[in-house]
Amino acid sequence: MKQQHIDYQVAPNPKMRRWFAAAFRSAQHKPIMHGLLEVDVSRARAHLREQKAKTGESLSFTAFLIACLAKAVDEHKAVQAIRFGSKRLILFEEVDVFTLIERDVAGQIPIMVSIIRAANRKTVREIHHEIRAAQVQDLAKVVKWLQFQPALLFRPFFRVFSWIGRRYPQVWKKYVGTVGITAVGMFGNGAGWGIPL
Repeated sequence: MKQQHIDYQVAPNPKMRRWFAAAFRSAQHKPIMHGLLEVDVSRARAHLREQKAKTGESLSFTAFLIACLAKAVDEHKAVQAIRFGSKRLILFEEVDVFTLIERDVAGQIPIMVSIIRAANRKTVREIHHEIRAAQVQDLAKVVKWLQFQPALLFRPFFRVFSWIGRRYPQVWKKYVGTVGITAVGMFGNGAGWGIPL
């Protein structure tokens, strides 16, 4: 039975899904194979060029991809479900997209995290403006806490954070979003991919 809250629902976690989760955990230390694919984006690029011709504003392709991802996830919310205990799922209404933002700072390309909140309710233009705003944020403020954390504590930090996120899905959503997309390789030539562990 689903319980309805303002910004999310609690739904039962199907037994088959729990079985797959256990199976994936048991294979966690096995070799992983990644697949890379090529997609024809000429129509999407043409659409963005048309928008630039009409408005004079060049919208980012990353914003277009985030908008597409958010709309697709909005249609199938189970894709972004977070397990709550072993028998329940949290299905958030908003699609918060975790993405990496690159920026050029004195010839260096630092990567920072940005979460586009409620991306399923935003236009490509609104998402584009959020990305541009994130690219001009003061880096000192963004990574201030990181300066004081020894690298030795990174792994324990993420273990504790994952433990908290499993028990409090709203915390996970706040700091990690509900889905993610990488946009590595915006600057420079060639392509880049973010491949998760």
